[in-house]
Amino acid sequence: MSAARCPREDELLDALGRGFVGDELNAHAAACASCGELRLVAGALLDERVEAISQAPVPSAGTMLWRMHMRHRQEAQALARRSLLIGQAVTLAIAIALMVALFGPQVAVGIRQFSTPLLFVLATSILLAPIAGYVAIRQK
Repeated sequence: MSAARCPREDELLDALGRGFVGDELNAHAAACASCGELRLVAGALLDERVEAISQAPVPSAGTMLWRMHMRHRQEAQALARRSLLIGQAVTLAIAIALMVALFGPQVAVGIRQFSTPLLFVLATSILLAPIAGYVAIRQK
């Protein structure tokens, strides 16, 4: 394309996309080298596009119905998974809050009796158990 850019190139491109170029724009494209080149290249590309669309295979109605049902099913499964995940997170948060509220003072006194490595092992196992369960369930 030419180095000089014509201010009417966008207008010409829109007209070519619509499929109707007026007489005034035709006269301008014939006189302007930049617009003439744009019309030649964009016109060829748009013609190729129209031809490709007309030759594209259209799937059968049964195939489209099947795809629609599959997409609907996948969206419903994703929504259900999100709902379950949110429910599990809320349940876990409530369980932790109840445990702290009910057994907080007794656990604080009891923790002082354990050594640091034992507490580390206990905390690690408490944190890794749900993760291991999640991984085991997801690998079916």
